[in-house]
This record gives sequence, structure tokens and C-alpha cells, in this order.
Amino acid sequence: MSQSTYDLNDLFGAALEAMTAQRQEINALDGYNGNHGDNMVENLRLITDALQEKSSQTPAEALGYASQRLQSHGHGGTSQYYASGLSQAAQQFQDRPSLDNNDVMSLLQSLLGAIPSEGHQPQPQPGGSVFDQVLGMTGGQPPQAMPQDSDSDLGDVLNTLLPAGLAFLQAKQSGADTAEAVGQALVNVLMGGQMNPLQAGTPRAAAGGLIAQSILQTLATQR
Repeated sequence: MSQSTYDLNDLFGAALEAMTAQRQEINALDGYNGNHGDNMVENLRLITDALQEKSSQTPAEALGYASQRLQSHGHGGTSQYYASGLSQAAQQFQDRPSLDNNDVMSLLQSLLGAIPSEGHQPQPQPGGSVFDQVLGMTGGQPPQAMPQDSDSDLGDVLNTLLPAGLAFLQAKQSGADTAEAVGQALVNVLMGGQMNPLQAGTPRAAAGGLIAQSILQTLATQR
């Protein structure tokens, strides 16, 4: 059975909407400048505008353009890490006409894995990225590598990223196909209050968790 495909602008538009709603709470976590939420709203707006401009192009071309726009016009130091993550994702999706479930999971890893959990290292240290912090919020463990085989069972990805393995297996045993089981597992985690990004304690982790949650919620509702 073929997997659903997703529009990048829809995914990042959901992230922008969530960030706009929670910008003050994220600002409050920023004890340095008090504006991380404001910066992330502007950065996500740059990304969504760029993706909209390139909506007729391939995902790689759109993500590459968004990376360039963010690198040139991003707000705050963290914007450069997000630009790097978008660039990595663009390279990963070369020649892909569209993105499916596995690709969206890999996109999140590339995007959030490029951001150091703290400081300004050129490259995040193992276990020290915002992606690792988001996994900690969901109860998961940092993976050694994201499965790249497009035929791999998305349940393996879920078991890596989210505390939804049991829900996935239960759904499969009840007769749901893979796509339905994935959707049920995601909803179980995201709607069950198991992940509250604002409890992350740092503005980078809170913002990254909010982006991941909103994108995964879009994944679940559009399956």
C-alpha cells in the first residue's frame, strides 16, 4: 500500500501556527534575550514563505531555497542551525518528487539534529542536539541512524522516535494496516498529553519540540 504524501508548506505552516500561539511562553524560557519565541515565529514565517514561493518545485529545491532565505535573513543565532538542517534535508531528498511518512520523520531528524542543545558548537555533539532533547521529552532514545530504506516498516521509525511502539503493535494486532496503525500510534502520543514541549526547560528544546509536535500532528490528521 502506498503511503500518504505531504506538502511542505502545510507541515511548516502548522509549525508556524503553533509557534505563534506559544511565542510568549517560549520567550519566558529565554533568560538571555527573552525573544527566542519571537525569533522562531519570524524564522518559520521565512521558511513558509520560501516554501510557498517554490511550491511547484521538488522538495529538495524548496528546502534548499528556504535554507538560503533563512541563512540570509534569519532572526537570532539559532536560525543558522535551522538553515543548516534545511540544507541537509534538501541534500537528502534529491530527486524525490514528494515526501512520504518516512521522509517527514527524516526531515525532523535533519532539522532538529543540526541544532546544539546549548552553546554555539559548529556541529552538535552526540546526544547534544535539540533532536535528542525532543526524544527525551517523548521518552525515546536517540537513534544511531534514521532508516533510509523507503520500504522499511514505519513502525520501526515510530519505535525509534516516539513512545508509541506498544500502541502501534496493538493497532496492528487489531487488524489495522500500517498507515492506520501509525496514525493511531501518533494520535495516542500527541493527544495523550505525553509530550509537552513547554516543559523542556530551555527555549531551543521547547521550540524544537513544538515544531516536531505540530508537524507530527499534521502527519496524523492527514494520513
